[in-house]
Amino acid sequence: MATNVTESCFGRLVPEGNDVLLQRGRREQRMRPTVRRTTLSLAVIWLALVAGLGSWISQRIVTAQLASLAASAEYETKTTVRVMDRLFTEMVSVANMVARQSLVIELAMRYRTDPPGAAELTRQERALQFTRDPLVRRVGDVMNALASDLRYARIYMNNMSDDTVTASNWAEPDSIVGMIYSGRPYLIDALRTGNGHSFGIARLNKSPSYFVASRIEDSNDVPLGSVTVKFDAPEVALYLTGRHVALIVNRQGRVITASSEPFMLRNVATLLPPGTVLPPDGEEEPGELMDVRAAGSLDPADQWIIDGRPYLLRHQPLSDTQYQLLTLASLEHLAPMRKQHLWMAGLVAVFGLILILLSGHAASQIAMRREDERYAANYDALTGLPNRRAVLTELERLFVLAKRTQQWVLVAFIDLDGFKPINDTYGHDAGDRFLIEVGRRMSAGLRASDMLGRWGGDEFVVIGLVAPSRSDDPQRVVDEMRSRLAQPLIGTYTLAECSFDYRGASLGIVSVDPAVSSLHAALKEADQLMYADKQARRPECAMP
Repeated sequence: MATNVTESCFGRLVPEGNDVLLQRGRREQRMRPTVRRTTLSLAVIWLALVAGLGSWISQRIVTAQLASLAASAEYETKTTVRVMDRLFTEMVSVANMVARQSLVIELAMRYRTDPPGAAELTRQERALQFTRDPLVRRVGDVMNALASDLRYARIYMNNMSDDTVTASNWAEPDSIVGMIYSGRPYLIDALRTGNGHSFGIARLNKSPSYFVASRIEDSNDVPLGSVTVKFDAPEVALYLTGRHVALIVNRQGRVITASSEPFMLRNVATLLPPGTVLPPDGEEEPGELMDVRAAGSLDPADQWIIDGRPYLLRHQPLSDTQYQLLTLASLEHLAPMRKQHLWMAGLVAVFGLILILLSGHAASQIAMRREDERYAANYDALTGLPNRRAVLTELERLFVLAKRTQQWVLVAFIDLDGFKPINDTYGHDAGDRFLIEVGRRMSAGLRASDMLGRWGGDEFVVIGLVAPSRSDDPQRVVDEMRSRLAQPLIGTYTLAECSFDYRGASLGIVSVDPAVSSLHAALKEADQLMYADKQARRPECAMP
């Protein structure tokens, strides 16, 4: 039989004919069982490899995610506790300061108790009697200025009859002057021990609020009344700015301040450590119980299901041990992540060579997500400057480095005077552009080694090191930094459709020796100096 030849696709000649086809069929028949067995064996091995490797990779990623979340939640908890402790300490300090003012003591001596028959008068009638006194109005105005500066809801004074003699809102339609606050635990404690504090729901506006009271005394330590600082919980919540859910919880498990509205005023007593929960004291409701149960995990003490959503829990008591700070890191993304890993393993098993492509894509997505999270956690979204967390981290590093190199640490607080009038006059968009421009101007005047960050709102902070050769002249360094920061901020700002002249900011700058000072002491000193500068500049720093 003749055999024809044709050129194959590989460029060589191969036989083609019936004999060849017959031999090829026989070979295929002989090879088919072997190919099947080999294919089956490879399939089993491949599936086992993919299943094992996929399961291992998925577990490693989830474990890394949990570790990252745990570290982030732990750091955020410690940072937020410091912020809250400072906030509550400030409230106590303000109450004590006001209670010791000579005008306040004079007013308290004048109205130590209500005159006979005052209790039968209406609140409006008592208020009218009090506010006729120029001293009542004067002290109220001082309280109003202080409350506005510190974003407190109200500051007010009560006499020994629990009657409100004056308040920061004495001139407002919702004035509480003449209101009798009998039986308030913070007032009772203040008169008995000197200071009192509690959380409660305000009866007038129904707002959840913190109350801190300080006793007013004469020169013989005779109680004359009390001064109370009221800070609304929604305003306190503005300081809970982390990426995770932050809750301030009392000893009954009630959430009294939350960064997430669904948690507010509800009860999460199950999340508190054993032995820390107290029974209700009868003053406040315990709040609606949330559906809280431990998650079925390797570490059930740290993972919880709350209203059907999984969270990683970290907690730490505040300095006032009747409150705990709870940080909840959401774990909702882990279930979709596990499903994604399963689908990836299935695709790898089906398509084989796509394993590398899918793994690389997944790894890049995870890396990008982590990078985005790290950026969002450490940089301000508006200005692009380092945020409070990043500044504190860098400041800790500078203190360690300064001790080792015998340098000093410089800390500067900058508060933009008149920022609220800018927002009110030109709009919040102009206010945002103003903050960006302020950041740009200050950055241009700093040393390459300095860090400029946005502390929050209209507050900025600069940190850096002072060279050893200049550590013997800290005031010179402070003056130079003040010049670098103050001068660029003064001048005309042209922002899109508006233009205005700005008169500058309040600054508090310190240069400290890390061997004899601490991070917190430096921050506190700079903040105090900034506040003093603001008080000194107040007559001239208001926007026109």
